[in-house]
Amino acid sequence: MKWLNRSVGNALRHTFVLLVSLVLLSGVVAAVESQRHGAALDRLVEYNVPLRLNNFKLRSTMGDATRGLRNHLLFEQPKTTYLQARNSYRPFLDALVSQADQPEERRLVGDLERKVVDWFAYAAQAERLRPGEPEVPEYAENSRTRYEAILRASDALETHLGRRTEVLYEESMRERLWGLAGVVVFALAAVVLALVVAVRTYRALVPPLGAMGETLRRLTAGEHETRVPDVGGPTEIRQLGSAINLLAEESDRLRRAERERARLAEVAYETAARIRQTLDADAVVREAASLLGARLPADQVFIQLVRDGTIGPAELEWAGGRLVDQGTAMLPVPSDQAERLYLQGAASSGSTLEPPSYVPETAVRALRLLGDRQYLFVPFGAGGQLLGTILLTRDNSCGPWQTEEIEAVKSVGTDLGRGLDQARLYGRERELVEELRALDAAKTDFMSTVSHELRSPLTSIAGYLEILRDEDAGDINPAQDRMLDAIERNTTRLRLLIEDLLTLSRIESGAFRTVKQRTDLCAVVEGAVTSMRPAAAKAAVELDLDCPTGSLMIDGDPNQLDRAMVNLLSNAVKFTPAGGRVEVLVTAEDGYGVVRVSDTGIGIPADEMQRLSTRFFRASNATELSIPGTGLGLSIVRSIVANHSGTFDLQSQEGEGTTVTMRIQTCATRLTAAGDGSDGGGSGGAGAGGTAGEPAEAGEGA
Repeated sequence: MKWLNRSVGNALRHTFVLLVSLVLLSGVVAAVESQRHGAALDRLVEYNVPLRLNNFKLRSTMGDATRGLRNHLLFEQPKTTYLQARNSYRPFLDALVSQADQPEERRLVGDLERKVVDWFAYAAQAERLRPGEPEVPEYAENSRTRYEAILRASDALETHLGRRTEVLYEESMRERLWGLAGVVVFALAAVVLALVVAVRTYRALVPPLGAMGETLRRLTAGEHETRVPDVGGPTEIRQLGSAINLLAEESDRLRRAERERARLAEVAYETAARIRQTLDADAVVREAASLLGARLPADQVFIQLVRDGTIGPAELEWAGGRLVDQGTAMLPVPSDQAERLYLQGAASSGSTLEPPSYVPETAVRALRLLGDRQYLFVPFGAGGQLLGTILLTRDNSCGPWQTEEIEAVKSVGTDLGRGLDQARLYGRERELVEELRALDAAKTDFMSTVSHELRSPLTSIAGYLEILRDEDAGDINPAQDRMLDAIERNTTRLRLLIEDLLTLSRIESGAFRTVKQRTDLCAVVEGAVTSMRPAAAKAAVELDLDCPTGSLMIDGDPNQLDRAMVNLLSNAVKFTPAGGRVEVLVTAEDGYGVVRVSDTGIGIPADEMQRLSTRFFRASNATELSIPGTGLGLSIVRSIVANHSGTFDLQSQEGEGTTVTMRIQTCATRLTAAGDGSDGGGSGGAGAGGTAGEPAEAGEGA
């Protein structure tokens, strides 16, 4: 049967040919069997046998009953025969009633049944008589009379059944002939019907299967709108077509759901991006409410913040396509339940009139005030702290909130909580910065005021010190001279400190201006070295200068440059132990005037180098050695270099020394740059915040 493995059409054609052959064979066999077993139809009349048999049994039983009752009444014999008949007559009578299927039969059986029942009712009365009573003969005679009536009814039924048997016999003979003819006709009809069914089945199966195959091919090729047409066919074929269409619809639904998830993810991403663009808490809340309302199928969006353990009225409400000024009145609700939801990473949704059972009663009352709607409640926060909640509502016709929508709102809530927390931190930081700025301004004003106030008494001290030194007030002895040395030394120290404070105050207030002019850098450096030689000699530190012959002209402020050199040299001498060496080198490199001050001093610890930008910073080794200083010298130097558009660099190693390098453009470089159209550096130098003016660094302890 290889043909069964071929196409469906060939298999069906061969199958239907086989079926037609079987039908023909069945017709022939049926005709033979009908002729051979024709005599069996005669037995149809035998259905009357049960009626006749039960009629005979009932007749015999009633005879026994009558005989037994009469013997008992007349001869005082036991009622055994009567009782046995009374107990056994009913099945025969019931069989007659149930088997009678013709009106005449039912009438005759009914008449017989009434007479039998009447007889036993009369017999029951006779049973109550005692032997010898005068009524006994009468009852015995009446029972016989009634029994004869039963016999007449039984004979009438038997006569009717006999006539019907004859009629059925004649009908069976006719039916046998017609049956034979019918079998032959049926066989021929079966052949024709089989051929018709084969053709129709072929047409019902093959075209629908072909259409399904074509539909599947087109669906696989990406034509997602293709569906199996309604081509009819058997139930299984239609079910298969419906299943293919259902799968296609489900595939479309999944694609739509995927597009919706992508859209919601885009909403969450856009909301997060918009939230990150601002550090204002109110703006963060507005952005979240506006985007959720505009991009989600929500009629209302409420954003509520936690205040004193309570979720109160909405901070912001979106409805009708815009932010609402006068929001919906809402009952305050304790934040405990919302906090539990937040810590579980969960949300609540459902009908406002029938919220889930876990929603507390206070929240249920608040939700019911919104009317019959679908709600979505999402708490948000930062870390383990609940900051607020997002409540969205929409009409019931939109259906319950879907999982994708809930996840999108939860994602927005996460970004909103983070953004709101950052905005609040930024707000507090901004307030702190303003406070620090106010404190810094007050400090600057205080420093400036105190510095100016200290200069007047310090001038008086220096004046009287000079008078005492000149012995205008009388001779001084050696002890007094040593005292005056100490006073003069500390006066000078205090004057330098005041000058540093005043310079720093001018730098911070923006009043530190550079008046540039053509200046010989070598002359400035030589002057500063010369002024520092007495201090170096006193500290037993060798001070060497290496400066090129001639001049090195720059565009700068000689007073500020001198101040910078004095600060650098003072630091170098102060932090170099006795016997050490300080070298000053002035060179011209690539259009810059370069000044390097190198010493063999105590240096700066490596782990403290990054703190040089801190004002008033002093290295730990300088503090341990009790070397005096304010930590402002290098800060001032860097500001001066920045005002000259130069660069400043410091390299140091603890125990080996420090090298400070200043680079300032020469006049030739500036003129060339000006000719090229670049900034020539006018007389109004940059302030402390110039391009090269990084935050001022404290030196080795200046």
